[in-house]
Amino acid sequence: MNNHLDKKHYSIIDRIFKNDCIPHAILFEVDDCEKIFSFIKQIVKLILCKDKNKNLSTIDCGKCNICSLIDLNNYPDLVVIKSDGNWIKKSQLVDLKEEFNNKSLLDNKMIYIINEAEKLNVSSSNSLLKFLEEPEEDIIAILLTTNRYLLLDTILSRCQIFCLKDFDYEIDNESLDRVECLIEYFIKQKNLFVDYKYLLDNIFVDKNTTSKLLSDVSKYFLCYLNNINSEALKDSKIYNNLNKVKIDQIILYIKIIESEVQKLEYNVNFKIWLDGFFVKIIGDVYD
Repeated sequence: MNNHLDKKHYSIIDRIFKNDCIPHAILFEVDDCEKIFSFIKQIVKLILCKDKNKNLSTIDCGKCNICSLIDLNNYPDLVVIKSDGNWIKKSQLVDLKEEFNNKSLLDNKMIYIINEAEKLNVSSSNSLLKFLEEPEEDIIAILLTTNRYLLLDTILSRCQIFCLKDFDYEIDNESLDRVECLIEYFIKQKNLFVDYKYLLDNIFVDKNTTSKLLSDVSKYFLCYLNNINSEALKDSKIYNNLNKVKIDQIILYIKIIESEVQKLEYNVNFKIWLDGFFVKIIGDVYD
């Protein structure tokens, strides 16, 4: 487990659970949903374990039947939802709600975890929202995502959010030049088609380079949003540029980029895709 989790979050989370202030919906924004999952299971144990003297550091006693069942992925009132293909589908949320209409088999809280919650589509997002709008006392939702800004604002507003991401993000100088160049195009709201040939020759060189570039840009946007008051960032060129832009606009950039990077994973014509990307940026951001 990353050291920054130990220092920044253990005591906060322990204090919340010790005072029995467990929110009905918790969202964890993380670097990698799979790598963080063992930590999330510790939190699940903390919620369900009957020993109220335990904390995140001492929860693995090896004697508790509840904790053992969780370790074995056999706890009957714990459901983990993952994407069925590229998306988490509405039917998965419908099945979850039907299952959780029944009483807990162990007379305890019931917990569902939505892994990679950014993969909720419109239908499944609305189904989840209905579930969150009328929370049952003994049902707790845990959402994991690498990017909270890809979720509906109405879902975020109903969750206690913990950001566990490590924002000490660095890239090599060559990539950094491209990142700064593209961010400057966004901020100054230049028409990307005017410099199409230059961008194609120097920035969007090929499919793989473009995918990495856009991912780096998105990470820098996230870094900025989560460290917006950081003194260390205020000397950087990227910070000074982004400081001129409304937060809602930066979030829109992120959503467009994340959507377009997913499209690049398919066997698409790169130049046709690039034209579409430029149109999307100009249409959704500049108008």
